[in-house]
Amino acid sequence: RTNLSRQRPSRSIHHRSTDVRASVVVMVLSLRPRQRHAVIELLNLTKNSNKSSIAASFGANADADADEANNYKLLILDAFTHDVIAPLVTVKDLRDHGVTLHLRLRQEREQIPDVPAVYFVSPTPENVKAISGDFANSLYDAYHLNFASALPASALEELATSAVRGGVDGRVKCVRDQYLGYVSLEDDLFDLAIDDGYRLLHDPRVAEKDVERLIANVTTGLFSACVTLGQVPVIRSQRGGAAEMVAKELESRIRDALAQRDNPFEGGLRAQYGGSSVQRPLLCLFDRNFDLTAMLQHAWTYQPLVHDVLRMRLNRVDVDADAPTGVTTGAKPKSYTLEHSDPFWAENASAQFPKVAEEVEAELAKYKEAIKRVNAQAAMADGDADALGNSTAKLADAVQSLPELQEKKRVIDKHTNIATALLGSIKQRGLDEYYAIEEDLLVGKGDKPSVMSLLQATGRGSAEDKVRLAIVYTLSATEGILPQDAEEIEGALRASGANTSALAYVKRMMSLNASLKNMSGGGDAGHRRSNSSQGNILEWADKLYGQSINTITKGVKNLLSGERVLPIAVAFDALMANQPGPETADYAYLDPKAPHGKPVGPREGDPAFHDGIVFVIGGGNYLEYRSLVELKSRERANVRSVVYGSTSLCHSETFLSTLASLGAAAS
Repeated sequence: RTNLSRQRPSRSIHHRSTDVRASVVVMVLSLRPRQRHAVIELLNLTKNSNKSSIAASFGANADADADEANNYKLLILDAFTHDVIAPLVTVKDLRDHGVTLHLRLRQEREQIPDVPAVYFVSPTPENVKAISGDFANSLYDAYHLNFASALPASALEELATSAVRGGVDGRVKCVRDQYLGYVSLEDDLFDLAIDDGYRLLHDPRVAEKDVERLIANVTTGLFSACVTLGQVPVIRSQRGGAAEMVAKELESRIRDALAQRDNPFEGGLRAQYGGSSVQRPLLCLFDRNFDLTAMLQHAWTYQPLVHDVLRMRLNRVDVDADAPTGVTTGAKPKSYTLEHSDPFWAENASAQFPKVAEEVEAELAKYKEAIKRVNAQAAMADGDADALGNSTAKLADAVQSLPELQEKKRVIDKHTNIATALLGSIKQRGLDEYYAIEEDLLVGKGDKPSVMSLLQATGRGSAEDKVRLAIVYTLSATEGILPQDAEEIEGALRASGANTSALAYVKRMMSLNASLKNMSGGGDAGHRRSNSSQGNILEWADKLYGQSINTITKGVKNLLSGERVLPIAVAFDALMANQPGPETADYAYLDPKAPHGKPVGPREGDPAFHDGIVFVIGGGNYLEYRSLVELKSRERANVRSVVYGSTSLCHSETFLSTLASLGAAAS
């Protein structure tokens, strides 16, 4: 049997990663530059400097490997890792690093015998089987195997056996656990591309093994993010639900990793830049039901609007510039990338939409003025016949400024088209009205007549807009809604042609939570699986839902101070203070570095945390991300840097559809 063995990824810094150094200095927790650096090293076939290379075990020639890194190569991806690299590198970047073709692992591929292949895939049984098939068919000249998370020992054995059987064991150059199993969308924003997380956790028909698999996948993604950051966090989580399950499994996995000889947290960026001397970050885990309103509320700032209305995905958005509503017609839509390399996006992503519209006009005016100056310089150069040198200099200045102006025009056109599409939807659906009413509701100033004016069939907005408003109204009514008012709301929704299953689901869960509170201490009936649907729901809710549904109204009350801060930001700020008290007493405290079995928790006078990670299980959105980012600018906050993550960044209408399907299933 071959001595095929895995390698840890190289995390040494070479000349290609100077951008990482700058970002680490500015922001201790900066995930995306580190992940991009790791992907570039993967593409460059960079060997792990502090571990023996698998190539040596097969007698490979070092000079030949160096030549191979500089030659053309193929990149083999699966659906998940395609999404991982999509926001990190462009097609041009791939070409610059020698990748001439990128292919999907699970698609039929032809033999290309003289070219090395770099695999970057998830370590699933299906993918291992597909790679074994490539060995058997001898598809490529060399195989560089990189896995998004740790490859199980059994899968490694299977690969070794198939490599020997296919006669390609000498051509398998490396097997590396890369710990890159997440999607970085900003330096401080990531998700795990788990789109059905909320449904799996809250549908009583889902098998226990599927819930356990979800918990394991979330833990794996969070572990990867921590390894990339080179940080071992202190963990706080809500009790009694999926957040606590993930917290316990993550603590165990990190504790086991720290005890390994080849500890993945050692070395790399942390050692290079003194990360070990920096105070450890705090990882705060929340269940989605901590605040459902954030998933359904209408947005009014640029980035959340683009995500929700134009359905931005992987930092790209498609816009039909000819359609006033932004809804694509028969014409091919224009596709735009929205990243912080775009100066307008970087400056205005958190701005309210009217401000964005003003800035687009202002930038267009500046561009027109600059064009006038260039034309004037060119005209002066033509007319300055007495001073040839001066004429040439003026013309050169004019020509030199053209590329910059062309790029500025491209950015202006992009955001003009995006803003036009948003404006069409705002006018058609009355999104400004929904936003204003929901904001009033969430600070305790809303009233039923204003809500009903939009819920009526004559009110503006889609059926989904109306249901979202109805749910926000229901959740914001901390003292509850009168039965006749609830009936009137449902009647208005039905008259508008809306599906009320999502509203019924939320009301059922709020009612169920009240029942569970009354049943507390009343025996173990809630922990037994009953054959009746009532028993199933109670058992599932008691296990996964009891505490988190209760905090919906608690979170809303936090808003009544007059400061519009989302509940998750309020809770995170309190946890970062790292002091004992009633606000944080309900959160579990886990420290993977603490002696096993020793009680841990914040003590009076402990220093506050300054760097934190917030992760929401069951879906997240840009409203919460923006609310957390704004904490850094608040004088009272302890936050220096914060990373926001979730199982997926979910569009509001998609989340509403999930609630509706759960409501229909429970009815």
